[in-house]
Amino acid sequence: MERFSAFEDSALRGRMERLQRAERDLDERVRSRARQAQVEGRWVPSDPIYQRLSSVLRQVRNDLRDAEQESAKRASASALRELAAA
Repeated sequence: MERFSAFEDSALRGRMERLQRAERDLDERVRSRARQAQVEGRWVPSDPIYQRLSSVLRQVRNDLRDAEQESAKRASASALRELAAA
């Protein structure tokens, strides 16, 4: 991923940790909002707060997936370099 090329490994790990925390928090907020919308008698998928939280959660999950792929790519490249050096 070109957008992570300037990240050092520690910065990439830090980003993944922050994204994981954000994902857990947003997931709980989405579920909480869905329960609240149901109590209010609203159709959950049309609730604007639910929609916004769900959208942000999707974006965080996409960002996390991208960061994890970059981390795996780096780990693989590092392993290949070690094998080549041996």
